[in-house]
Amino acid sequence: MARRKSRKAKPRTRRNRAFNIANAAELYLTTDVLTRNFMGTNPLGFFTGVESGSTGYTAGNALGGKGGTTTYGYGYRPGATSITLPELLGFGSAPIGGVNAAQQLKNNFKANAIPAVMQYAGVKIGFTIGKRLLSKQRSMINNKILPLVGMKQLVRV
Repeated sequence: MARRKSRKAKPRTRRNRAFNIANAAELYLTTDVLTRNFMGTNPLGFFTGVESGSTGYTAGNALGGKGGTTTYGYGYRPGATSITLPELLGFGSAPIGGVNAAQQLKNNFKANAIPAVMQYAGVKIGFTIGKRLLSKQRSMINNKILPLVGMKQLVRV
């Protein structure tokens, strides 16, 4: 009986599972462009519902001559002109669908569609060119610096 030729197993392609900082930065900036233009807030404010702005007002002292002061900080304002995910999903004290969220989204889209497309294209083109121009520096960081620190398997630039 003749021997059969044994099939060689295909060599597995190695895949680097490290976290790529450049891709994460590009993703955050493109998300920022879209949420600022269409939702009226930054990505963190969109997902959490906590936004920066006026949180309170104190009346002034009529005798002291000082006027009222407004305090600024982070807070939850469901009646603001921005649209957040908790408002869309009806979490907490936000009404379902937000305060006229569909109309606000339509207004934001009409006002900011062209600038959003230009900003999105600018971010994509900028990162493409930047990655090519800085490829030698990125390679040096990935191959020489990160292994010395012991982070080659965790992070890529």
